[in-house]
Amino acid sequence: MVRKGMQGGLRDRKIRRFDRCCKKDKQRWKRMVSITAFGGIDEIGGNKFLIEDKHSRIFVDFGQSFTMLDEYFVPEAYLQPRERFGLRDYFAFDLIPKLKGLYSKEAIEKTDLGYSPPEYDGVLISHAHFDHIEHLKYLHPDIPVYMGEATKLIIESTQETSYNCVKYITKDNKVNTFRTGKHFAIGDFVVHPIHVDHSVPGAYGFIIETSDGNIVYSGDIRKHGPRADMTEDFLKKAAEFDPLLFIVEGTRVNASETRKNHTESYVQEECQRIASEKKDFILAMRYPKDIDRFRTFYSVAKATGKELVITMKTAHLLLSLKNDPIGLPSPYNDPAIKIYGREKKVYKPWELELLPKCVDSKYLYKNKENIILELEFSQLPELIDIQPKSGDCIHSMSEPFEEDPLSQISDDVLRRWAKKFNLNYHQLHASGHASMAEIFSFIDQINAEYVMPVHTTGADLFKGDNIIKARRGEKI
Repeated sequence: MVRKGMQGGLRDRKIRRFDRCCKKDKQRWKRMVSITAFGGIDEIGGNKFLIEDKHSRIFVDFGQSFTMLDEYFVPEAYLQPRERFGLRDYFAFDLIPKLKGLYSKEAIEKTDLGYSPPEYDGVLISHAHFDHIEHLKYLHPDIPVYMGEATKLIIESTQETSYNCVKYITKDNKVNTFRTGKHFAIGDFVVHPIHVDHSVPGAYGFIIETSDGNIVYSGDIRKHGPRADMTEDFLKKAAEFDPLLFIVEGTRVNASETRKNHTESYVQEECQRIASEKKDFILAMRYPKDIDRFRTFYSVAKATGKELVITMKTAHLLLSLKNDPIGLPSPYNDPAIKIYGREKKVYKPWELELLPKCVDSKYLYKNKENIILELEFSQLPELIDIQPKSGDCIHSMSEPFEEDPLSQISDDVLRRWAKKFNLNYHQLHASGHASMAEIFSFIDQINAEYVMPVHTTGADLFKGDNIIKARRGEKI
């Protein structure tokens, strides 16, 4: 079981230490480690944690939660912050912390926050998902950013292929990459990145050595994916460091769990069963960065003699990762893969490079009974050209959330498209996040003195005297 401690977490630890100090040790008190959560508290995603030790200050992740704008903006109805004014609208509603020496000149020139040279030593990025990287686009370029090698490649591919041309990192940013087994110093901190299993390649947890003890950060983590061994590596290493604090995600820590706890192997078995039952068209939908799910569809295609038809965006990502040790097939040379080049009036430069290698809708129409076609939600009108008469739709993403009306509407619309083309609808997904039972077992295994739940709306379900309930913007 986790160790028991006094209520109040790090703050009480500091007070107890301070009470034992004489007056000449007050300077030491002032330099004790502190943590301030500017996101990821009572919400899913948006992780943004400032850790300070002596004269060093680092952020761990720099994302935006999925609900951050909901109180004042409705992007789907085009009510959204005015990006031409940088952070002005975000500051007006206290959506992003107004901190000197953190943001680029461009981000704050239309705000009342005066420019200051960088006052932070670095930003650690755990993985390439939106809710952990979105605000990098506002970061001062002279503040070093640290991320896994695969994460950098994924971000660069996403930037080039995204519809909104967002730039998380540019040639002006000081980007440092790492892999498991390497450790490095940032000011007074020593950081050990350890790989974890998540729904995107290059995901890491961190062990951060501080003057006050070791802090462990889980990032987004699971143990039911295809690389449970990586998560076990992280848990074992973290426990060896006898941590003072475990900052742990709790996405699926809820009073009632609506998500199925499927493994990736189960998803593959079910997809293969569906594809083997009859020779027919299959529409497969997944998150663009979920390479594990791509591998699943690819394996099913090979096992059933079908062709996996991928989007140009997926082809670009595979080519970006071609030299990465994760070992992905080439979209150019693998006979089980075809690239779908949608008909458009204007193509971007990266699309023009891929276009000669692509098949068109006429090819898909002629071969529809022998393909597994990956499409994004916005690309469903392509079915009008392909004209499937029957088949299956495998929705391999999260179930719609009751609290998110748009999510439910999108699911209803997808089901109507499936019905229109006589496609049997299947919900098959392995979550990128550990179940509540898994999270609590991680806490027991790491056995930190204190535990701080983040990336969750279920913090009250974490029980024990050693649980720190952080509040947004308050220093611990």
